[in-house]
Amino acid sequence: MSDRQPVLLVVEDEPEVLRINARILARRGYTVYTAESCCRAYERLAEIAPDLLILDIMLPDGSGYDICDKFRQTSDHPVIFLTGKSETQDKIEGLGRGGDYYLTKPYDANELLAVVSRLIKRYLETKQKHRQITEIIKGPLSLDIPKARAAVNGVDAGLTAKEFALLLELLRNEDKDVSPQELYEKVWGVTAGGDTRTVRFHIRNLRKKINADNSNDYDIVSVYGKGYMFTTIR
Repeated sequence: MSDRQPVLLVVEDEPEVLRINARILARRGYTVYTAESCCRAYERLAEIAPDLLILDIMLPDGSGYDICDKFRQTSDHPVIFLTGKSETQDKIEGLGRGGDYYLTKPYDANELLAVVSRLIKRYLETKQKHRQITEIIKGPLSLDIPKARAAVNGVDAGLTAKEFALLLELLRNEDKDVSPQELYEKVWGVTAGGDTRTVRFHIRNLRKKINADNSNDYDIVSVYGKGYMFTTIR
């Protein structure tokens, strides 16, 4: 990805919005593919491996959430939801389904360009750091960093891309408290803006998955007023 212009897939059912977004992104130097429906988006995903996905949520034959779910089965590349759905619950669901950023219509084109640039840069920086270490083992917990997979007693923990990234960040800061804002910035690539519910949601699911065998060897603990800490208990 670093040796070529990033490839973007933009999914949007409003023809004029799709045309404008594709044009401004292409002018910035990105290679842009488009789709106006879920069906066409799935066809595109079978043809290309986009470095970043921009998704509308309300599509004529389904939901952008479903496209994100399918994309997340094979890719941890950034996803931006760009939609007219502006309720807080919609944002929480979008981020919970694997989105990295949620932008509501009407929006500023410069903000869209800035977010795309920032998320791609953050993704490349994170991947470069991951290449330096290939495996982390903490008792029954093991992380295969190149594959972005975690296992407990040899059994795949079934972590999402965001859950794995959160766990890795906490392990890199073992026995140190990390604020929700810092975790959000590190994992999602943008500032939290005071909303830490997304981090809490992912941490809660992460703890359930890595403690599925009721092991007492380690845990992710909440540090009141400071954030979260991965610590080895014995």
